[in-house]
Amino acid sequence: MIFDLHCDTLWKIQNTKDGSLQKDSFLQIDEEKLFSAGYFAQCFAMYVPADTPMPKRTLDELIARYYQELVNCERIRPVLAFDDFARNRAEGKISAVLTMEDACPLCGDIGNLYAVHKKGVKMIALTWNFPNEVGYPNYRGFVRGKKPDMFTPETERGLTDFGFLLVEEMNRLGIVVDVSHLSDKGFFDVLSVTKKPIMASHSNARCVCRNVRNLTDEMLFALAENGGVTGINYATGFLCEDEQKGRQTIDYAVEHIRYIRKKIGVEHIALGSDFDGIQTDIELSDCSKTPLLLQALERSDFTTNEIEKIAYKNALRVFRDNMES
Repeated sequence: MIFDLHCDTLWKIQNTKDGSLQKDSFLQIDEEKLFSAGYFAQCFAMYVPADTPMPKRTLDELIARYYQELVNCERIRPVLAFDDFARNRAEGKISAVLTMEDACPLCGDIGNLYAVHKKGVKMIALTWNFPNEVGYPNYRGFVRGKKPDMFTPETERGLTDFGFLLVEEMNRLGIVVDVSHLSDKGFFDVLSVTKKPIMASHSNARCVCRNVRNLTDEMLFALAENGGVTGINYATGFLCEDEQKGRQTIDYAVEHIRYIRKKIGVEHIALGSDFDGIQTDIELSDCSKTPLLLQALERSDFTTNEIEKIAYKNALRVFRDNMES
């Protein structure tokens, strides 16, 4: 079974003519591909660009599109309460988890957090690549369409006052805090206030690949102490500084997993593909190929128990610890 913490499929469906979860398509994730690979659950991130004129309305449109897509799917069901994971599995269904990438559509209004919680959002990445009302990202001076500085982290600016309040309220509501994209300072700000395990939904190890979107050893140790997990990202630039080599996604993903296991243990590793936001000319070209990564872990002397933790159990534990307490 496989639990993937992050994809951009909703954004791609919303912004392309023929995108749909219901059919075998050009998307890296669709119903047939998920089913063929034996997925347990897939997180679907909603991304609303920071320069969107009416971000809250756009977010509501994405939420409506998400539920309409699921109505049309025979084998995917939403998760509205933690027990839905087990119920969906017992009925032979794949669980869909609604998440957000960038809290900017909340517009600095805590009331909007309560609204999206009622509509089923279970995890929120606090930032994308631009500063917002919550805090600062780890790409400094990001300009859309230009390659960012991927090696100089933001260590001085973190969460805003609203950001601290947001984390506290997310804890109370049972919404997982996602720190992928967040600045180094913001990462530690989150850990200073959260009382629940967090996710870095699609981040790797910075000592293996220096991209600032990845986690330093210090961050990995802090994540382990918190009980959180990091989801391995298949994007070439997060796997290897030489992006051409990074297309060998399986070998490099295994390298990151082995490194993180050595540092903090297998209990803090999950999968966070970033499908439909990454290249397709890679080994892990779509979600149907994910079992190849698990087979590679088996060849790399990972036990069945370790592989199951990475594949779905660790991610499920963090959602349980947030949603049930």
